[in-house]
Amino acid sequence: MPPITCHVLDTSSGAPAASVPVTLSLIAPSVAALSSSPEAQSIATATTNSDGRIAAWSSDFKIENGQVYKLKFETWDYFKGKTFFPYVEVTFVVNMEKDGREHYHVPVLLAPWSYSTYRGS
Repeated sequence: MPPITCHVLDTSSGAPAASVPVTLSLIAPSVAALSSSPEAQSIATATTNSDGRIAAWSSDFKIENGQVYKLKFETWDYFKGKTFFPYVEVTFVVNMEKDGREHYHVPVLLAPWSYSTYRGS
């Protein structure tokens, strides 16, 4: 299992959001470095499967404690342009010392006019 996974659900239809392109980027090596970091570095891409999940990323990667990541969900085409959000970005910090986990699951609940996310298990 990859160290970062996600699951996209369409709350307007009550079904998984299939075929949503997702890009995972490393933004900074730490929160303190956010203001001085260059542009985010894309490290993997994928598209959600029929269950709304990323089954595999385009490349293998390792996460490190303190790093800041961004998941970008391309929602415009999924909603056929009938959405307020052309994309949704979720930025988070890997904090293995605090939570003791080496796996990060990021569920996203999408609708054309709203979205919600949380730290999954």
